[in-house]
Amino acid sequence: MSFRATRARLIGIPFVLMAVGSWTPVFAMWWQGIEWTGAIGRAVAVWYAFPALIAVLFMQGPVLRQSILEPLGIRFSVSWWWLVAWLLPVAVLAVGVLVTWLAGYESVLTVEQLIENKRSMVPPEQITEFEEYLAENRPPHPLMLIVLGMPAGLTFNLLLAFCDEVAFRGYFFREIPGNFWTRSTAIGVLWWLWLAPSVAVGNLYGVPGLASVALALPWCVVASWVLVYLRVRSESVIATALARGTILALTAAAIDLTFGAPWWLGPFYGLSGVVGLLAVWLVFWIHDRTRDKGRLTTR
Repeated sequence: MSFRATRARLIGIPFVLMAVGSWTPVFAMWWQGIEWTGAIGRAVAVWYAFPALIAVLFMQGPVLRQSILEPLGIRFSVSWWWLVAWLLPVAVLAVGVLVTWLAGYESVLTVEQLIENKRSMVPPEQITEFEEYLAENRPPHPLMLIVLGMPAGLTFNLLLAFCDEVAFRGYFFREIPGNFWTRSTAIGVLWWLWLAPSVAVGNLYGVPGLASVALALPWCVVASWVLVYLRVRSESVIATALARGTILALTAAAIDLTFGAPWWLGPFYGLSGVVGLLAVWLVFWIHDRTRDKGRLTTR
């Protein structure tokens, strides 16, 4: 018996499959009281995106019996949009640090500040070891943390981001109907639903609870506007995975640069990160308005 492809089935079946695969270890962690910040949490964070890739490949291959690469937006033709994607997180981080500073939280812009912040997190019984390590391994200037983190956005983190980008900006981008605003917002909400259980136990913010889940919604929606625009202009999910992978790579730098800011404010996922994404979106919107043909935001 052949598969009858309806819109509800094409969207619902892969989402259920990826939800089962991603959510099962998260619920196991919640049931056993395991914190996201521990070793198990880090392992689950790496695993979390793989069911998304597996689910859409299953739909595309065995179920729909279609080719994989082109229909899912996996194109390797390099364009200048790839460079935009790689540098985009730096712009978001810069705006996020500025917003955090304007909110009254001092930015960490000297090595001495960075060292003092790290020292404040070391247990008293480990201070001696910390000082010995520091004597031989003086940290770089805080802004160099951005430069040092950027290559990771091209390697391991790119592969992790690629898994769910193929799902959301590849498969669901194709299957969800509507104009730019309808499609990108719907993808953002679907993305948020998929992430919500992990956020509830500490993903993204490091703080478990429903407040984190609520804050993740506007972040996912605005990020989806940016990523879908990038997806269309680059004609590839590689570009969106590059942007997402670099965000992952610079997350630690963002925390160091805004040390002391509350979790709901700091970049990348707090309110300052949302403002940073909106600033990038404004640039994209202006770019779209300058085009005579192929506008996205006015359809």
